[in-house]
Amino acid sequence: MHKTASIVLAVCLTVLATVSPSAEAADKALSATGTIRTVQASSRTVVVALSDGGEARFSWNDDTKITGVLAPGAKITVRYVLGNGGENVALQITVPRS
Repeated sequence: MHKTASIVLAVCLTVLATVSPSAEAADKALSATGTIRTVQASSRTVVVALSDGGEARFSWNDDTKITGVLAPGAKITVRYVLGNGGENVALQITVPRS
């Protein structure tokens, strides 16, 4: 009985360790708003002229939720995290309806 409980505990800890990074990343998400300057579908990147000045580049992947059509000139809101190498990895990209 003791051995079974230890195995169950080990499995639960392994599952939690696997799930934690993405949950942790979502907790550390940043947000940016602005206007799309360029979209590169082949490299899955978008360059945004930020509302508060400057410009930022965001990349997306298969897990990114994209709502709306990404097109130059469109207003955009991006929830993102900092990835390896300091890149901005989008968790969610929203283009509001006009």
